[in-house]
Amino acid sequence: MREKNKKKLISIFIISLFFSMGVHASLKPIACETNFGEKSFTIQGETVAFHDTQKIKGRSISSILDSKTRNSHKGFNKTVYQDGYKHLIHIENKNSFNSTDDFLAITSPKGHKMTFPINCNQLD
Repeated sequence: MREKNKKKLISIFIISLFFSMGVHASLKPIACETNFGEKSFTIQGETVAFHDTQKIKGRSISSILDSKTRNSHKGFNKTVYQDGYKHLIHIENKNSFNSTDDFLAITSPKGHKMTFPINCNQLD
């Protein structure tokens, strides 16, 4: 009896692992930008790529950073640390982006905080 339950548990684990991998693979990247273009970044899975807004000879430089994600009912919060600054990205609803509710909050090492509304869209 124990052996049967063990096999059943292993098969359930493998099936759930298979489906969770499919969900992560199907996530499309989200491109975001502040209203006046001060900051630009792309979110894909657990990483955030900040883009340098000054383009050099048609190319832009990006820094890709790992993030900590906290999911909510419809959206998520991502926290990224870059050069001692804490970047909090808040998306209220990942199915309907809205610059009124979505924002980027940057906190300096001294504790000064700046909040920017962001415009996001899902890339194909």
